[in-house]
Amino acid sequence: MSNAANESTAAARSGRPHDAAHTNAYPAAVVRQLSALTAKFYAREAVSFSATRQAPWHGWEKAWEVISEQRPAFVAAPLTVLDLGCGNLRFERFLAERTRGPIAVRALDNCAALAEDGTVSLPERFTLEFHEADLVEHLLDSPTAPLVNPDTCDIAVTFGLMHHLPAFALRARALRELLSALRPGGFAIASFWQFLNDPRLAAKAEAATVAGRAEHNLLPFQENDFLLGWQEAEHVYRFCHHTPDAEIDALLASAQQALTQAGPAAPAFHELARFSADGKQGNLNRYVVLQRD
Repeated sequence: MSNAANESTAAARSGRPHDAAHTNAYPAAVVRQLSALTAKFYAREAVSFSATRQAPWHGWEKAWEVISEQRPAFVAAPLTVLDLGCGNLRFERFLAERTRGPIAVRALDNCAALAEDGTVSLPERFTLEFHEADLVEHLLDSPTAPLVNPDTCDIAVTFGLMHHLPAFALRARALRELLSALRPGGFAIASFWQFLNDPRLAAKAEAATVAGRAEHNLLPFQENDFLLGWQEAEHVYRFCHHTPDAEIDALLASAQQALTQAGPAAPAFHELARFSADGKQGNLNRYVVLQRD
């Protein structure tokens, strides 16, 4: 890897605090350009990507154990679930294998083809309300408008989304969306991709970033921001952000602050668990499990 990639990897592993000056690092036009690259990637590679994303993540099992320990009744109770960036709905299939009660799912993603691929295997006790939504556009244009009605969900999750949001402020707003959707006592689960922990992925990210920046005339990226390609496909890039623990702390604090500023009755939350899972070394995703007070 180059010095730049080595420095980025070292910074991620050092856990040094996130630089608040970078919370809005890119102009909105650049954020939209990076988001458009990711959207084009999924539109073009939806079939091949979904084919490699069928098995549940190992971290889901551990997160479900945390929730089940707190709420054993969730196994059979009616539940309302928010899935922000639902992809091909494999988390819903994971839930179907571990629950018995009726489940109403509110799923949002900007790639309808991925969601359609996952609907066929959901049991009849699942009610799916899918919305094709450009989450980046919503978070940019309507930062205070909720995507779903507040105080309506028992579980709110986001997997494989945070690393595609090209600004700290957008990631904090997405967390706030999850938390504001919860009923009192509800649970939120968020994953943060830490791909720089894998030297092979880090090298691929460095090479793809150099090529993609040149191809799309992009200015230098901020710390921990990269482009990644896909298999042997040419001219296909997705924006990806590596999120170290220090930034996760800052994101949680920012989300709670935004909720508190909304009014005296704003919901508060506490962290139940934080752990690493997934990948051969079990360290590619960092999970946070939160509960609303």
